[in-house]
Order: sequence, then C-alpha cells, then structure tokens
Amino acid sequence: MKSQHDFPSLNQKQADGIRPGGKPYRVLVVEDKEFHRKQIAQILESEEYEIAATASNGKEALDMLDKNLKDIDLITTNLDMPILDGYALLYELGQKNLKLKTVFISDDTTKGVLEDLLGMGAAGFILKPINRDRILKRIKTILQKGE
Repeated sequence: MKSQHDFPSLNQKQADGIRPGGKPYRVLVVEDKEFHRKQIAQILESEEYEIAATASNGKEALDMLDKNLKDIDLITTNLDMPILDGYALLYELGQKNLKLKTVFISDDTTKGVLEDLLGMGAAGFILKPINRDRILKRIKTILQKGE
C-alpha cells in the first residue's frame, strides 16, 4: 500500500553517462594536476560515466592502454603535461591506430594549436577553468555524435 508520501518521480532523465543500451560510457581521465584529475572524474561520475582509469600524463595513459585497458569510449586530457603532453598523446594514439574520442580540457591555446589538434582527430576542446555544466554538455554532445 502506498503512503501519502510516495510521490511519483517527475525527473525521469537518464544520466548522461549511460548509453542508450544501459551501459555506462567508459572514460580515461588524463591530467597532471591531481586536484583537476579528481574534479573531472567526480563531475563525470555524477552523471554515471564510468572512470576506467586516471593518469597523470600521456605516457601513463599509453601504458595503461597497452596493458589491457579496453573498451574506452573517451579520453579527456590536458594539453600541457610533463613527460608526454596531450599533443604527443593524441599523436601516439594515431600512430597506434587507436580511434578513441579525445577531448582536451585545457587552458587557452593558440588558434594554430587548436586547428592542429582538431586536424589530428581531437573530438573537442573545453577551456579551463573546469566548469561542470560546460564539461557535461560538451562531452554528451561529442559522445552522441557517434551513436
């Protein structure tokens, strides 16, 4: 028996991180600053994206991908990182023929660098500072392009 407080939910929106078949999108977060790495992961998890792994630079990310990190739908990465930056990460993904949607979440860059990244196959660029709504909206749009 229903009580008087069992109201039907009016917000039946499915989380952005869940694909139409019900499985979550899997994301690899690459960011050298730990605070930003955790912040991006938490923003995505709030919409039920599955954070498959996090890495502090491009080399760590490539090592993870080489060592059996599979079924990644999206990589978010910073542009400027030590050891292997986002630009080199995108290049190496292309060399390995890994067709992974890659979104840069980074500080302002030049128009030429931005054009290079998009020309190399980057799916998008989100300008810092980190903004929850902007990140979720852009990533949702990018992932839905491939559906």
